[in-house]
Formats: sequence, structure tokens, C-alpha cells
Amino acid sequence: MADRTKTQERGRQARLKVLEAALAEIAEHPVADIQVQRIAERAGMSPARVLYYFESRDRILAETFRWTERLLTERRASELSEIVDPQERLDRYVQLYLPVDSRDVSWKLWLEAWLRSGTNDEMRRTAEEIDSGWLRDLAAIIGDGAASGVFRSIAVEEFLPWFNALLDGLAVHVLIGRLSRAQAVRAALRHAGDELGVVPTS
Repeated sequence: MADRTKTQERGRQARLKVLEAALAEIAEHPVADIQVQRIAERAGMSPARVLYYFESRDRILAETFRWTERLLTERRASELSEIVDPQERLDRYVQLYLPVDSRDVSWKLWLEAWLRSGTNDEMRRTAEEIDSGWLRDLAAIIGDGAASGVFRSIAVEEFLPWFNALLDGLAVHVLIGRLSRAQAVRAALRHAGDELGVVPTS
């Protein structure tokens, strides 16, 4: 039993090293240029060993995507739970959603998932699963704001898709350098404020 536990832990550590190596590669290179060979070199493994754990380059990308988003989900849950005021929670939600800069790994993987979702089932499922988590949190913020009188009452099912699309569009502009993150945050909160009847604080 002890040997099995040690083997499982070694496998877990090896997988983590691959994910960390993939993360570093994605930060430095376009996703289309990512190669198993380079990930293996950075992880200090052979390509065969990397593929033993992940089967394919696509699986590495999908698992890296899930891993980075899981970390962000944990951070989002922690930070939003500490904010009582719905308007301040919406401000923080937008800041967490938008990319930091053009090297933002999560967003580079998001774009890859969108581009390949029509032909890659794993990428599509991963993107849908992650997106639904963001939308649930946004719906909760809007619902709490309306219930407390901070936001005016709106049709949440209509607000969610257009605001989500606005955030995605702003994110792309940050990634290609047309907008700074601060500009994108202000634009998103201004449009949200117009719809919700509040004045943005950021």
C-alpha cells in the first residue's frame, strides 16, 4: 500500500511539473507554437514520459487550461466572498475576469479553446465548464444587487450574455494591445453601470 501511495505521489508530482512547464511555455510563445519536446525539456523529462502522463499535446493544453482556471476559481471565490457590497463585488469580478496583459496564460488558452471548440470536443467541454462558473458568479452578484436595492431590477438572462460578450471583446483588445487593462475595466463597469443604474467605483 505504501509503495502504491509513493507511486501515485510521484505521478502527481510529475504531472504538476509538466503543467508548470507548459504554463511557462505558453507565457513565452504563441499557443500554436507549443511543442511537447520543449515542454519536456523544461520539465526535465523525456517526451515519451510526458506523453505517458498526458497522451497528447491537446491533453496537455486542456489540462493546463483547467489547472490555471481552477486556481483562478479558488481565488475568485475567496475574494468575492469577502466583499459584501454588490457593486464592489461586480468591480472585483470584472478585474479578475479581464487579462492582466498580452502574456496572460489563461486568456491565451481561452482563445485557443474558442478557436478549436468546433473541432475539439475536449477543448469545447473545458471552455463551457469554465464559462458556466463565471456566469453563475455574475448572476449571483446581479441577483444580490437587485435584492438589496443597489442595482435596479433587470432581466438577468438578458444581461448575462451581452455583458459576457462585452468582457470577452474587451479582453481581446487588451491581449492585442489596443486597450490597457485599466481602460477595459473602466469601459466594462461604465456599461454595466448604465444597465444596472449605478455609478462605477473603479
